[in-house]
Amino acid sequence: MNAFFSIFRRRWLLWSLGALLLVGGLVWLLKRRDNLNVPLGVEQAAIITYSGPGLIVKPFHWGVAVNVRIAQVTQQGASKVYDVRYLVNIEGDHDLIGYLMTDNGSALTGLPSFTVHGDPKLSKELEARVRETEAIGIEVRGHYKATLVVLFVLWIGWLFMLIFYGRPKQVAPAIMVPDLTPAEQLLALLHQLEGGELTAVQKARLEMLLLRCWREGLVTDDLPMREVFGIIARSERTGEALLRLQRWLHRPVSGVAKAEIAELIRSHLSAPAVNRP
Repeated sequence: MNAFFSIFRRRWLLWSLGALLLVGGLVWLLKRRDNLNVPLGVEQAAIITYSGPGLIVKPFHWGVAVNVRIAQVTQQGASKVYDVRYLVNIEGDHDLIGYLMTDNGSALTGLPSFTVHGDPKLSKELEARVRETEAIGIEVRGHYKATLVVLFVLWIGWLFMLIFYGRPKQVAPAIMVPDLTPAEQLLALLHQLEGGELTAVQKARLEMLLLRCWREGLVTDDLPMREVFGIIARSERTGEALLRLQRWLHRPVSGVAKAEIAELIRSHLSAPAVNRP
């Protein structure tokens, strides 16, 4: 009998101990669930609605466990809605309400506890996810370098075309041929006359050259051509020659032969009065 009670008490003790451990575990688990797990060093947000005095953040010192700031305050009826941002720096449980105070210095009442738990495991997982994201290379096949090279070549081509295309070509300097002297012109006309006929332009040139030769020593250079022509016609030295030239030029049926005109030209080729104009 005593052995039976001894066994029963032993089992009851074990069952009681197990139930106590189970209840304690459930209480601890529920309490852990009430606390919000947040990673360290990452800003979080919380919305607090309060109808009491205005809330402000308590002054904090360097190395504080939680950095708290109020991002925005909006009025909602008789209450104010506070957008509270916080950043947990140290592992463990932290009550955000402990970092707030009223703006008039009165006691802060009516606000329940808002406890967060700084979890370094979440921080490590977050760092691992960031590293994985950074390690994944995103390659955009846009042929960036090839496009730059093509654009550079096109720009150089456009620049050269702008500089050189359509520019007037350099004209080679004209070779300056010295003018023929009156004697050289008379000689050329003589050869043309002996080889064939003179054109109207050549005949006019022959008449001008002979008149220039005949006026030398007769008149000054400033007299009008009309008076010069009359003096040459009345001169005993040049009158007969001028008359034959006029008949040959303007009256082909006058009977003046080309040989006479050729002889007239030859008489002036060696004359000293025939100089460069």
